[in-house]
Amino acid sequence: MKPLPVLFGALFLSSLLASGVAQAHSADTFTVVIKESGLTPNTSQIAYNDSVVWHNTDSRENITHRIVFDFDGDGLFNGTDDWDSGELVAECNSTQTNSTENETECHITFLVWFNGTWGVGEYEYQDMLSDGTVLNGTIVVTEDIHVENSTAPAIGSTFGTFENDDKETEDVVEESDADEMRRMLLLVGGGSGLGAIILLVILMRRSS
Repeated sequence: MKPLPVLFGALFLSSLLASGVAQAHSADTFTVVIKESGLTPNTSQIAYNDSVVWHNTDSRENITHRIVFDFDGDGLFNGTDDWDSGELVAECNSTQTNSTENETECHITFLVWFNGTWGVGEYEYQDMLSDGTVLNGTIVVTEDIHVENSTAPAIGSTFGTFENDDKETEDVVEESDADEMRRMLLLVGGGSGLGAIILLVILMRRSS
C-alpha cells in the first residue's frame, strides 16, 4: 500500500472527525428595552447559560423603573435569590455618576445571568414604575441542547483510497506461482544441459 494515499486518507478522516464534534451553545445576551409604552419584548425565550439585560429608555421626568422577581414568594424582593434592580433611570447626570456613599447610585441597565440558581424554567417578573404602575414580563429558559454536526461520518465509515485485500492476496499468489514456474524452467534447463553433456561424452567415447 503506498504511503501517500494512506496519509491523505488519514488527514481527511481526522478533519471529518474534528468537524463532527458536538458543538455547545455559545452564551448570548438578550436585551429587554424598557420603554414608556412597556417592556419590549415582554416575553423572551433564551437558553440556559444566556443572560438578559434590561435597558431603560423611558425618559419621562421623575419616572423610574424597578425590575423585581420574588423567588421565594414572600412578597418581598430582598431574598438571596430574588431580583431587585433598584431604581433604573433613562440617563445618569454628572452628579449621579460621581455620587458619594450618601447618594443613590445611578443605574440604567440591570443584568441577570441564567445559570446555577436561575436555571431552566419560567420566570414571571415585574417592572414597578415610580408612579405606581406595574408591568408584567416573562423569561422562559430552555435547556442548552448540544447539536451534533449532521455532516459527521457514521461510526465505522472508511475514507481515502485503499487497495482491496483480496486483490493483494491474488497478487501474492500470482507472484508465488511465477517464482515456482521460474524454478521449474531452471530445473528443466539445467537437466537438459546435463543430459546434453552426458550424451556428448558417450559419443566421444564411442568414436575413440
